[in-house]
Amino acid sequence: MATKAKRITAMLLAVLSLASFTACGSDEDEDVIRGGSAGKEVNTSVAADDVFTLNYSSDYSMNPLKATNTNNQLVCNLVYENIVELDNNFEVQPNVATEWKTTDDGTHWVITVDTSRRFHSGEQMTARDVAYSITCAMNSERYAKRLYCIIGCSANDEKTLNLTLSKPNMLLPKLLAVPVIKNGSNGDKYPDGTGPYTYAKDHKSLVKFEKYKDAATLPLDVIYLKEYTTVDSTISAYEDSLLDIVMNDPSAPTNLGYGSANEIRGLNTANMHYIGLNINGSEFRYEALRFALNYAFDRDELVEQFSGFALAAALPISPACSYYSGSYASQFQYNMKQVQKTLTDMGLKDYDKDGMLEIKNGSEIQEIDLDFVVCSASSIKTNVAHQFAEDMEKIGIRVTVRELAWDEYIENLEAQNFDLYYAEVRLNPDFDLSFLFNEGTKLNYAGVNDPTLNELISAYLAAQSEEDRKTACANMCAQIANKAYIIPLCFEKHQMITHRGVIEGIKANENNPLCNIQNWKITFAEVEATPTPEATPTPTPTAETTTEPTAQVSEKPE
Repeated sequence: MATKAKRITAMLLAVLSLASFTACGSDEDEDVIRGGSAGKEVNTSVAADDVFTLNYSSDYSMNPLKATNTNNQLVCNLVYENIVELDNNFEVQPNVATEWKTTDDGTHWVITVDTSRRFHSGEQMTARDVAYSITCAMNSERYAKRLYCIIGCSANDEKTLNLTLSKPNMLLPKLLAVPVIKNGSNGDKYPDGTGPYTYAKDHKSLVKFEKYKDAATLPLDVIYLKEYTTVDSTISAYEDSLLDIVMNDPSAPTNLGYGSANEIRGLNTANMHYIGLNINGSEFRYEALRFALNYAFDRDELVEQFSGFALAAALPISPACSYYSGSYASQFQYNMKQVQKTLTDMGLKDYDKDGMLEIKNGSEIQEIDLDFVVCSASSIKTNVAHQFAEDMEKIGIRVTVRELAWDEYIENLEAQNFDLYYAEVRLNPDFDLSFLFNEGTKLNYAGVNDPTLNELISAYLAAQSEEDRKTACANMCAQIANKAYIIPLCFEKHQMITHRGVIEGIKANENNPLCNIQNWKITFAEVEATPTPEATPTPTPTAETTTEPTAQVSEKPE
């Protein structure tokens, strides 16, 4: 039998190289880049197989409410179903939950579920199982921060359950992309699920679940599970077609790169990259100085560093979301002349003729010397910091970049020992910004205390109509931009990488890259690879790729 793909040379470069590729694909299979991602070559030669295989890790949980390993989460997508699905634009799609209704103020919700679903044990799924799953998720590391606003959850009967919130949130359904497990099974290593596949007895493979609603159209009877624990072995297994799907975070130190005969789908995420400012420091207590920095970062160039796997964003809402105002965001294009003009208008000038700008406060002349803290593990982030320092130096502002290891970086943030810092945060899919700006919250490193902003965030979440929500979102974003508490840069895209021409019909999203598997077409046929030049492999770290808990709104460890 013909192999699925000829061996492709794998790569692991720090410098990304996909910017020249263009997106293509059918309406059913959007956002596909044909080509290779970055990396150095790994020379291996293993005979390819003709079965479909996913990676997993026996050292991490296979419980979908607890799994923090990327590979295990992918496997769980096939064994368990989410209450709802979010598409690649953060829009809610019915799944286990078929309907949701709320009171006028959005604090009480009634969820209707599809009781025709069957667990792999054969038992009927009911609203009690869904309510149990939500309750367990509320207390899990992975989902607790996503579901923080839920204070009550209980089933009414077999078909409906009630949710009570601590504050109005008309976007609650966006938070319910949570796996369903059987009532009482959260303590099990492999809880009972209702997904399209179930575990074989030895848990080394997945087999089609015949009672799944779309079992007749599932493209595979068996999906095998293999364990590869290092960067080299993972890439080599994929390039030799021993693995068929890999997930990749292009900004992580474990960023994996692959050869040229691949299809790479960018999955929009709520991972925001931004610059935090110390509004209580000696320099950034001046609001105009902070505001000038809205223009000081080249977001388009940053997206190029991500090889296109990011969305430039001047507002703290993903541009993939319908609430994002592109027209308002466009005024904050990279423009160092505008930075200089804003600083001049606020009175900065070279008073002592030393070539650098100062600010005059009464008779006192104050030097502007900015301390920029960045985690050293990410070359993308350090590149941004150093480019900013160079640009500001040219207009007369001195910036010192401090590249710190993760623990030292966090220590400096917690001690407010910074003027600026480069950060990454995983927001909830409703883009609730409370965790960044509420007084006393962990991520409010600058100590922002703005009652007006808190009211605007609440108004955005409580808006009754789409039009009202867009207006409320614009008001919220305007307050953040005008006060310049943070400078948003971009939202990441994660990568789903498959062999070229093997899978058709994918409709992937961050929460569930495999959500449309019943409509996939898989072709086990030889695919021509584009040769890549040989190179000498370099030592690589262990690649037990894990993710931060999906719902945890926190600085992302590098």
